[in-house]
Parts: sequence; C-alpha cells; structure tokens
Amino acid sequence: MRHFRHQLYFKVALAIALSVALVAVLSSYFFYFEEVERNERVSREHVSQLSRTIEKTASIAVYVQDLVLAREIIDGLAINDVVSEAELISEPGFSVYSGAQSLIDRQGVATLILYHPFSENVVIGQLKILPNEVFIHHNAKDSAVNQAWMLALLTVVTAVLVSFIVHKTLTSPLNMITNRFEEVKPGEDIKLTMPRFHQKDEIGRLVKGINALVSSLNNSIGSERNLREKTEILEKKFRLIFEQASAGICLIDNDNILVTANPAFERIIYKSHSIEDAIGLRLTDWFYNQQQLESFLNDIRLGHHSDTVAVDLKMETLSGTPDCWVHCLFSKVLDEAQQTCVMLEVLMYDVTERTQREINTRFEADHDALTHLKNRRAGSRALLALFDRAEANGKVAVIMNIDLDNFKTINDVDGHEAGDMVLIEVGRRMMVVFRNDDLCIRWGGDEFVVGCYFDNTHFEERSLPVIQRLASALRDALNQDVLLSDGEQIKVSASIGIAMYPQHGDQLESVLSAADKAMYVSKQQGQNQYNIFDPKLMSEAEIHSKDDLKVQSQTQTDSKNE
Repeated sequence: MRHFRHQLYFKVALAIALSVALVAVLSSYFFYFEEVERNERVSREHVSQLSRTIEKTASIAVYVQDLVLAREIIDGLAINDVVSEAELISEPGFSVYSGAQSLIDRQGVATLILYHPFSENVVIGQLKILPNEVFIHHNAKDSAVNQAWMLALLTVVTAVLVSFIVHKTLTSPLNMITNRFEEVKPGEDIKLTMPRFHQKDEIGRLVKGINALVSSLNNSIGSERNLREKTEILEKKFRLIFEQASAGICLIDNDNILVTANPAFERIIYKSHSIEDAIGLRLTDWFYNQQQLESFLNDIRLGHHSDTVAVDLKMETLSGTPDCWVHCLFSKVLDEAQQTCVMLEVLMYDVTERTQREINTRFEADHDALTHLKNRRAGSRALLALFDRAEANGKVAVIMNIDLDNFKTINDVDGHEAGDMVLIEVGRRMMVVFRNDDLCIRWGGDEFVVGCYFDNTHFEERSLPVIQRLASALRDALNQDVLLSDGEQIKVSASIGIAMYPQHGDQLESVLSAADKAMYVSKQQGQNQYNIFDPKLMSEAEIHSKDDLKVQSQTQTDSKNE
C-alpha cells in the first residue's frame, strides 16, 4: 500500500477525487440554498398569480354581495396546496373566509385590492390570501435536495470519466516510460520505446528527449574518462614539483575550485585556516574582497591580462590570529587544441612579515607616534579629500578645533609623562565619540582637529542639532579626570570651536581659521565650552586678542618641546 501511494496514477486519481468531492460538496451546498430560495419564490409568485386570476370574479362577487360565489372563490383558493387560508372582504361588512378566523391583522398575508367592476378608481373590497409556508418550504427543500443530488451525481460521473481518460492518455504512458527508464544503465546504448498514439505530443517529445539525454550522457561519460586519464597523466608530471617546491603551488578550475595543491601551499593555508582538506574548496573564499578577486581571475582567463599576473592578497584569518599576506602568481593552463584556459596555476609566497613592515612604515608616516591619531600632514590631505567629497555631493563637512584647557599647567606641575598620558587618553576618548569614517587628527601640541561628513543639504534644519549633540558629547567625554599610573587623577577639559564647509569658508585654511576663532570664543567664555563660528559675534578685538594668545601659546609649546 505504501508503494502504491507513491504511484503517479494514484496521486492523480486521489487529487481528482478530492477536487471532485470538494467541488461537489461546495456546489451542492450553494445550489441547495439557491434552489430552496428559487422554489419558495416561485411558489409565492404562484399565489400571486392565483389571486390575479380570480381578481375579476372576486370583484363581481363583492360587488353583488354574492355569498355563494364568494364561498366558491375562497374554497377554490383554499384547496390549492400553496394556499393555507383565504378571505374575501368588502367595505359594507361582507366577509367570507376559509379558516377558523379572519385574516385581518394576521402576519404574512398577501392582500389584493379589489376595484369596482365598472370603475377602476373605486375600491370595493380586499382579497387576502395566507400562503402555506410549511408546504412551500417543505416542497422547496425536497426539490432542492433532488437537484443537489443530481448535480453531485453528475460531478462524480464526470470525475470518473476524466480520471479514466487521464489514466489512459497520461499516467499509464508515463508509468510505462518510468519503468523502462529505470532499466537504463549509464554507458549502455538503450532507448525507450515510443508509446502508441503519442508520437507528436508532449509524451513523445519527452521520450525523444530522454533518448537524446541518455545518448549525450554516454558521450559525456566517455569524455570524462578521457579527461580523467589526461588529468592523471598531468598529475604525475607535476606531482614531484608540487611535493618538493618551497613555494605554495595549486591548480584551480574555471569555478576557482582547488583541484590539487602541494604541501607548501597547505602549510600557508593552515596558518590562517583550520581545515582538514583544502582540495575541493573555493580558493577565493580564503581571501578578502572575494567578488573582486573572482572578477580579477575571470579577466585573466579571458585574456585581459598577460599569461602570468602577480598580486599581493590578504587572507581571511581566524578570530584572534594575526593577518596573513601572500604574494600570488597566476598563470593560465591552456587547452592545446582549442587554446582556451582550462585551469589556473597559482604560485603563492608568504609575505606577511614584509607586508606588515610596509604597513607599519606607512602608519608611522601618517599617524602621530604618541596618540596614534592622524598627524597634521596626513590629516590635511584627509580633510581636503573630505571637502572634495562634500563639494561633489553638495553636502556639509564639519571641522572641530579642540584645544585642551590649562595643558601647560599639567606639564609643568605633573611632568611631561603625565602630559603624554593625558594626550593619549584624549585621543582614545575622541575615537570613542566619533565614527570610524570621521577624521581624528592631532594637529600639534595639545591641539586636535576632527573632520566629519554630513549627508544632508538642509544644514540649519537637520545637521545643526546633530553637530551640537556631537560637540556636547565630545566636551563631556573630555571633561573627565584622567587616572595616572601612580593613582593620581588629573582634571581635564577642552574648548571646542566648530566651523562648516562651505558655509564658513571655501578653503581648508579659511575653515580652520573660522574653527580656531570659534574655539577662542569658547576660551573667553570660561573654557570647557563649544561654539559654532558666527561672524556677527567675532569682533576685531577678539580676533586680535586670540592671535596674541595663539602666539603666546605657540611660544610656550616650543619651550615645552625643547
């Protein structure tokens, strides 16, 4: 039974049966209520037709006050199955009814107004008819049930016929094809037999496609055998080189999958990855910028580069392990017949120490030795690039000039070692407040500069509150005591001046000057403050006083350095 349930014809038959059952139930259900309503409506229309049929006769009976004729009319109506009771009433008090009591004030009574036989505008009486609701509803239900059963029977018969046709024309031929296909073995030239009457339809095309696929599979198996033999020969030729070479050597296919590798290559890989077997893995997965490396290797295969290309690559490493750099040489392995690239040969050297020395050298050239922030020279280049980016995108660049308050006193009282610890801690706190893409620069001595990019054109509405929050956060972060190695705490604060590009200048020097002036105002306001440059608040006296203060501060800094 379990095997039978997995047969296609059983699934098709079951699907048709379930669908038919659902359709039959739903259609019969809705048809039943619709048929009940229709039969009830027809019965009520029949009552109305009966009343209209005897309307003239009833009018005459009322007009002449003929009880015999009226009784015949009422009895004639009452014997009808769809009528429960009837009553004929005239205005002078003439009344004839079939039931035990009058129909006046009864619910569900149909009333027909009777007019004068010779004057259509004069009302002379009423004909009241009480429909037999029980009979009408019962009759309607019986008729609807019969119709619903007929519909369900018709649906089932149609489903059986459809199942039989589907089985004969679809599932049975497919079952035959499936049984025959299971007998096909790779490498054997066996073809499926075409079912009768299906030479030109989808089943016929399926059989032809399977036969073509089997033939192509056999050819592919033969080609694969030949390729495997050639690969074995190639491996034998290069095995000795692979095993003895000091450089890492490997072959990758057109999908960058590692085909083979020598022990030196595996030793390099094991330095950065914990794997049992590298063969069969994708080479690009071991490096950063995988998509860029894949595109680069495809360019090599397509001939966009020379046959041998050299490049330094950074490998992805396990968490907690140092970076690993390798120097790679990529060479194409061509198919002799078609001159197409079938593989890439990779020679790999571990150049981690050399690369680290170069990185350290570049870092030392661009960063302050004490705080590890960008130095003034590298910071100036970065700020110019920040301004170019803001100008190209029509956005805002922000410069913050930070000057430590009373730093000379720290050097004089606590010593230069304590001053260095303060500068280091200030740099660390600045890096915590700002994002990684913001520029934190030690401009010189106890002066720092921060550059930020704001992706916003509505400066007054949106950028300004963010700038103020950043400046406040920076001020609060710097206004924390610094704990020295001997346990002593030093109080630190800073005055901050803020200027924006291009609002406060179109050159780096002018923006820095504006930020410097704003910082001077913060000093004048009692230190540990921040101010945004505003030309209206900068008097000439303040500017000159600030210049004098800067000259004095520079002289003191030079003396301190000496």
